Amino acid sequence: MRTGFNKQVFKKILDSIQTGRKNYVKVSSVHLSGISYLSIGDAGLEFLEDLSKSNIRFKVRTTINPGCVDFDFQKECDPEVVEKQKKIIDSLKTLGAIESLTCTPYLFDNILKKNQKIAWAESSAVLYANSIIGARTNKESSLTALASAILGYTARVGIHLRKGIRPEILFEYHGKLDNELDYGLLGYAMGLKAGAKIPYLRLVSNLKPSTPYLKQLLASFGTSGGAPIVWIEGVTPGFSRIRRPRKKIILSEKDLEEARKLISEEALPYESERIIFITGCPHYSSEEIESLSNALNKTRKLTVETWVFTSRATYVEAVRKGFVEKLSEKRVRFFKDSCVMYCSLRGSNAYIITNSVKAAYYLRNTLRVKTALKPLKEFINNYGG
Repeated sequence: MRTGFNKQVFKKILDSIQTGRKNYVKVSSVHLSGISYLSIGDAGLEFLEDLSKSNIRFKVRTTINPGCVDFDFQKECDPEVVEKQKKIIDSLKTLGAIESLTCTPYLFDNILKKNQKIAWAESSAVLYANSIIGARTNKESSLTALASAILGYTARVGIHLRKGIRPEILFEYHGKLDNELDYGLLGYAMGLKAGAKIPYLRLVSNLKPSTPYLKQLLASFGTSGGAPIVWIEGVTPGFSRIRRPRKKIILSEKDLEEARKLISEEALPYESERIIFITGCPHYSSEEIESLSNALNKTRKLTVETWVFTSRATYVEAVRKGFVEKLSEKRVRFFKDSCVMYCSLRGSNAYIITNSVKAAYYLRNTLRVKTALKPLKEFINNYGG
């Protein structure tokens, strides 16, 4: 085994984000981001391969984000990308990671409890863990999360300090929220105005959003904002004991429309473009797959391709319940182990329709694919056969 790596190297990574006296918090769970070959490239692959050949191993339960390939459909992608994505995953498994390949590890592979101290790096999962479950993690970088997996602790900064969890801006939303896209746009609009400040959200209409809607709100907030938690009145554990910030920003439906215009394609697709509806960012849960099946009950067959991204664990459950077979007949494809930043979309002539603000942002800005936002119900009305 190579000995070029030692734990002191990774301790220095955690020390670099602290000033003054260095303090640490033991963690029981880590989730790693930055494992897609399209994100980390050859340099990241070489680093992980070298690390896996050392005597370094993960000390705590560690799950990993999606890659860029569903290996059941690997022939659709560049063979070099497929090979290198597999090497990244193999290196992480050698280090001790669980091959979860999902951005929603809290559903199956990394179940959390309230007040559990963790070190997670996927922004949507971080926000869900803190805001919905009541666990505690900063929005770790790929490197600080990796260091925590190796050391078993993280830096005592940010949310692990009492002052680091207090909300700094009160957002009041006045208006309707009719679907998952509205909640996503609200999260994105909040993030643009909050920046790195922690928000407290009050829905004046006393709305009671479902878990899938909250997933969209938080994932979108994590796309434009930097805070690791959104205090949601009536939802976040312990919200009633938190002092409301004095600074208040009122949001309305106008703010949602302005947010939509920033990231949604206005022009209609050309005849030569391949229209694909993409959903599952963050990865679909079993509940969301069942809801999709119910929404398509009266649809014989969709007139455009529909891609659903989910974890392999959720997919297996959906197969067992018969949803995969039923939805496949309606032109729905399921992708596992990957996210919407999918290998075959890079450089394609696709025109993407999605109900995920986060997906739209990254598809447009990273893969440079035309992307339009529509809620699921509107998509079905427009393209249901």
